[in-house]
Amino acid sequence: MKTKYLIPAIAVSIAFALPASADDTPLAKQMETMNDAYKAMRRLDDLSKGPELAREAQNAMIIAITEIPTLVKDMPDGPDKVKASAQYRMMMGQLISTLAELELAFLDGDKAKVDEIIKKMRESKKEGHDKFMEDE
Repeated sequence: MKTKYLIPAIAVSIAFALPASADDTPLAKQMETMNDAYKAMRRLDDLSKGPELAREAQNAMIIAITEIPTLVKDMPDGPDKVKASAQYRMMMGQLISTLAELELAFLDGDKAKVDEIIKKMRESKKEGHDKFMEDE
């Protein structure tokens, strides 16, 4: 798998598995917006609707990058927590970039590229869960 899509896909995966107890946090609200847009993009037949959905997801991730997942917040202070927080921000930044690339693919009408990006994001979902989500 291309690493170009791996890290953004991991970040996307955070959007799919927020614990029920966290569903009222600012991060959870943004991830829900991302998840809704992502699901809609996967089902699109009319690519002309994709750019708006990609921008909606990007905007949510721009807000989400300023948040910290509960799993990281709950870590003891120290280098591991600092590193996990930096990894989260890196993944989110790369996800924003990938969503911009997806928007461009939609604008170009490049269904193959759209499908490729969405597939790579979906394939890496579990890795993000393992990194930033608590087992329920």
